Amino acid sequence: MAVTSRSLPRRYRDPIGNESPQFALVRKVLRLPTPTDEQISCLRDTLYEGDPLADALVAEMAGMSRTEAHGLLAQALDHGINSIASPPQALVDFFQAIDQRPEWVNDELLEIAANVADRVGMSGERILSCICLTGGYRSAAANKPIAFTGALESMAYRRLAETSKFVFDLYDSRLVNRESAGFQGAIMVRILHAMIRRRLDKDPRWQHEEWGSPINQADLLSTNLLFSTVFALGLRAYGHIITKSEADALVHFWRYVGYLMGIRLDLLPKDFDEACVLTYLAGTTQPPGDDDSKKLAAALLSVPADPDFSPLQKQIDIYKRSGFSRLLLGEREGDELGLPNHPLRWLILPTIAWNFSTELAGRLVPGVGEYIKRSRRTRVRAFVERALAGETPKYQPYPDANGAAGKR
Repeated sequence: MAVTSRSLPRRYRDPIGNESPQFALVRKVLRLPTPTDEQISCLRDTLYEGDPLADALVAEMAGMSRTEAHGLLAQALDHGINSIASPPQALVDFFQAIDQRPEWVNDELLEIAANVADRVGMSGERILSCICLTGGYRSAAANKPIAFTGALESMAYRRLAETSKFVFDLYDSRLVNRESAGFQGAIMVRILHAMIRRRLDKDPRWQHEEWGSPINQADLLSTNLLFSTVFALGLRAYGHIITKSEADALVHFWRYVGYLMGIRLDLLPKDFDEACVLTYLAGTTQPPGDDDSKKLAAALLSVPADPDFSPLQKQIDIYKRSGFSRLLLGEREGDELGLPNHPLRWLILPTIAWNFSTELAGRLVPGVGEYIKRSRRTRVRAFVERALAGETPKYQPYPDANGAAGKR
């Protein structure tokens, strides 16, 4: 659906009247300026807007057999659109848009962002799980596509593993070049989103007047901010030293990724300061959590940080992870998500101290920083490969809660 003169979806909240104590603290600590009308529009006026190029491609593919559609897409991805004799126009339009690398992409900033991911290692996985994904599930509107498809509650371990693999491939690709696994993963996730959007747009259970369009531009932007801005803030809270230039680089990295994934370029922030304002708006314009929020958060929390943990270690780790989520997301938000609130939550503090001490050692002692970066990158690779057991991400809609296949 395109943006029309119709009223806003009921999910939308005025950022001034919907500011929680946690977001008020964020605004003061970061000294955020008053959001402009243009910035508010990014999260307000795009709730009915999808991804025209990907939506047109998926509509075209719907008239083909699954084998033909996947074959054409794979050939265009692996060998380029010119390798196809008579490609459908929607496929041509889609690949013409993504094949040309924008002039604004700065390879030096992409490399800096990838180096940050290497340096923080498994801390990135913890931020991804406890803050980025868990925080995203709090919205009773943004969580609906994944709740409807059953992609997390029924398959939490697999979903987290695939998301970790997706993020690892992006950073491992360094510059996200055309032939890289990171580039191809971003495009496949974009197609997946369009498939889910097409399916849910036709689902009688989907309440457009309540939630807007499925996986709309506003929610795509909010998710992008979770993986860039919130990721940087989460790393700082977890004891890592993330400089302003590194935070800018992370935002730039995900600006390019967001562009590849179909987010309008004019919506994507250009630096960390702008991204912080948009992140504040993304949080304050969302509705509160609901039962789906609690189910999704519980499913994610049930995935052990290490499959080899004993039952006692798993329980302690749950308390630590939920405590870290509450620390950054807020107590009210933690209650909405149904996160445990146990005194053992404070066991996270020694980990934060350890991360800070290793950051200092890496910066002050010659050779230590490179060793930490190499060893942590190796550990993350092993973690991702083990989680997927050698399989590759499916990039297809999951069965829904009733067992119905995610078909077009």
